[in-house]
Amino acid sequence: MEKRVTYLEQWAQTIWRAAQTPDALAGKKSIQIHGIDMVRGPRAGALEILAGLDAGRLLNALKSNDFAIHRQFVPYEFSGHPAVFMSGRHVRLEAGWPDALAEKDIKLADIGQHPKEGGRWVAGKNEMGRTVTLSLSDTVPHYLLGGYTGSGKTYAMRSAVAQLARDPFNHLVLIDGKWGYGLGPLGHIANRIGPLAIEFEQVRAALSWSVGEMRSRYQTGRRDSRLVIIIDEIQEFTKDTVVAELLRRLAAQGRDADVHLILGTQDPTADAFNKITIRRNLVGRIALLTENYKSSEVVVGGKTPRADFLLGAGDAYALTPGALHRVQLAYIPESDLVNEASGEPEFDDWPDFDPEAAGTLPEDTGTGRQISGQEVAVSLVQAHLGAGRPTLQRAIENAGINKPGSTRADWLLSLGREAHAWLSDNDWTLCETQ
Repeated sequence: MEKRVTYLEQWAQTIWRAAQTPDALAGKKSIQIHGIDMVRGPRAGALEILAGLDAGRLLNALKSNDFAIHRQFVPYEFSGHPAVFMSGRHVRLEAGWPDALAEKDIKLADIGQHPKEGGRWVAGKNEMGRTVTLSLSDTVPHYLLGGYTGSGKTYAMRSAVAQLARDPFNHLVLIDGKWGYGLGPLGHIANRIGPLAIEFEQVRAALSWSVGEMRSRYQTGRRDSRLVIIIDEIQEFTKDTVVAELLRRLAAQGRDADVHLILGTQDPTADAFNKITIRRNLVGRIALLTENYKSSEVVVGGKTPRADFLLGAGDAYALTPGALHRVQLAYIPESDLVNEASGEPEFDDWPDFDPEAAGTLPEDTGTGRQISGQEVAVSLVQAHLGAGRPTLQRAIENAGINKPGSTRADWLLSLGREAHAWLSDNDWTLCETQ
């Protein structure tokens, strides 16, 4: 630990001196640095540099030529690729620790057990040594986990599933695109709705039941459990247009029915994944090591940070609205998964696929009114802003339209989200005016 602190201090000092020296970093004029924070993470060291109006010059200098200048300042034999990107107001520099200084093996039992309620699970340890807890909520209803072979994605999914299964309020639907080699060790856990689905027929049936359950919740107002659908290797199933459509509906409409998705993929740029709009609704991201920059951009949801620069074996970025952590994910050893509480599922076999049960939410909302152009416009804007049902209802009322009831508001919000996702996927931009 002391060695890591020494390295960070040396790194910060050399960057500081170079910034004050004309020509050393960014031309004739020195760069003004106001402060440097040192970050001693489990897998990488980092500096967060506050450079004010000179941040752009510093960023460009350290990013140029495959980080050629940046590499000269790192005072140790780093692992993988160094990275430089903006993190809030700071220019952030990262470089992986050599193996002798890295913390690669963090078991869930080493950092505490899962939270007891609220759809939460312990993800791992962040750079400050604190436990990172993620949750399924109105703000973050769905998660995408992306990572190449050897990234630790399946272990991360198993840990999340095992923890969520310990809360009786959570009811789980498990789908595995690895023929049971991914989530199979959890096929016995409590609070499952049905058996682990691995064949296309099972997957269709499990998802159609889930959509039917979501529809029933909207119609009855019943929310007596949290329904969580977990799929490992989603790309194996979304080639099927029926599966893709069912997932699209769950992603677009599930939030207000307390229906949530956790989707894992090692191939986030597959055509079958990109052609459907579900990715736009997966606002929670766990980005592990990806194969290339294009895959990184899909999983992270932007150009930075670079998931293809991560170090594998559980090294990840956890991203939720307003928060970014570089985290070493915790895992449960496979030998311990057999000790997770067992339970009998609600169904021994999934009910047969029922297209009618998987139908869309009812368009007849009982108001006797057709949808208006104003309602469409307000719904689209509120979807762009990430609003929930109460905010949408107020916005429609403020626009001089009769305030919709809960059922109609749910339908309008889903319509707006789907339209916004389509616009986003087709490179349209929704402009905001004050």
